[in-house]
Amino acid sequence: MDAYEPSWESSYQDAPEKPNALKRFFFACAGAYNKILEACPSEHAKYVGIGATIFLTACLAVISGTFAIMTLVESPMVAVLAGIMWGALIFNLDRYIVSSIRKEGKVWHEVGLAFPRILLAVVISIVITKPIEVRLFDNQINSELFAYVADLERDAEKKVDQKLGIDSLNVALAEVDSARQQYKKMKDGRPTSFDYGEVNRDYAQAKQRYDSMSRVYLPRISANEAKRRDLWSRYATRKYVVDEAGNSKPDGWDFPPEHQETNNRIYQTNQALKAELATAEKEMLRYDKQRKSAREEFSQSVGEELAMLQSQREELIKMKDAQMIIREKELPGALEKARKYGIGFPAKIQALERLKENDSAMWWMSNLIVLLFMLLETSPIFVKLITKRGPYDYLLARIEHHKKVESLRYISDMNYDLNAALQLRSRKSIGEGINGSKASEGIISKN
Repeated sequence: MDAYEPSWESSYQDAPEKPNALKRFFFACAGAYNKILEACPSEHAKYVGIGATIFLTACLAVISGTFAIMTLVESPMVAVLAGIMWGALIFNLDRYIVSSIRKEGKVWHEVGLAFPRILLAVVISIVITKPIEVRLFDNQINSELFAYVADLERDAEKKVDQKLGIDSLNVALAEVDSARQQYKKMKDGRPTSFDYGEVNRDYAQAKQRYDSMSRVYLPRISANEAKRRDLWSRYATRKYVVDEAGNSKPDGWDFPPEHQETNNRIYQTNQALKAELATAEKEMLRYDKQRKSAREEFSQSVGEELAMLQSQREELIKMKDAQMIIREKELPGALEKARKYGIGFPAKIQALERLKENDSAMWWMSNLIVLLFMLLETSPIFVKLITKRGPYDYLLARIEHHKKVESLRYISDMNYDLNAALQLRSRKSIGEGINGSKASEGIISKN
């Protein structure tokens, strides 16, 4: 018997039980060798658990990939096929990660070798989780996307308006309308020009003087007139003359001189008061005329401004109407582009991240789902790390060591044969050289 041939092969034949088809399937999922596990019944449960976890993770990857592709294509068949391919890829990666870990009894060495594989498993779990998260929070994400797409459409509309200058035209129209309203108020209300204000103040002062004088002078004038009437009625007598026919006719009045003097003084006083009132009234009327003239001039200037603003407004409306025609052609394309940016799987991922930022409950639920998948994805690796080195690991190490020694022996034998062949060839070439030299010496001696 060869010294390097393993002595454990007989244990396959003495195995207490043969694993059924389901076990062999899970052994294959775990990347284990069925023939070795047949000799290690105590390892069956461990590798069935590892294989089942890898298989279930692949099934979840199929579901995840199907959900993700369904957001991009409308054909369920295409989505399912793509999901199966994605699940097969994840299955192959998980199987390789777990099967590449070897139990050698060196804890830190195994942890160091497993650390990159754990990182890869974490990345795979995150990639698998996102489509499932999108599907679980589909209603909330759709609501967020609806608002987000509406914002994108408004932004696209604003950009089109800015590009065509419609925003500036709207601002100009608003300014023109505001100015027109102000001018209309000015035209219908009190003018605000400097000339009108100055003349209006002069008129107000003149009217105030006239009103104050009227309040004082008019009662005095009335009282004086009453005194004159009283004097006249009391002391004036009618004078009569007889004409040639003997008829009596009125001939003036007879008024005593002392009362006539009083009457004349009162009359002169009233005339002076009336003259002052007339002067004040004349000044007030003059300022009023100037005030009305200033108002008319102001109203005319305001009318000219309103006409100019109306003309400017009509020109702006024409320009806006021309740009609106172009806008109607460009806006549908811009809105469609905005809608495309707001749909699809990447947009749903972004919407999910915004929801997580704004809602703490959503943040916790999402992170717990990710953590659950991380645990599911990394559990086979941790199982391999925390379990003790079992019979399967020993037998696998013996097989690998046997194959390694056998390969090294084969290489050594090849090197030995090669060296022997080179030495033999070297001796032959030396012998041929010696014989050749002897033959040449014999020929020379004969000559």
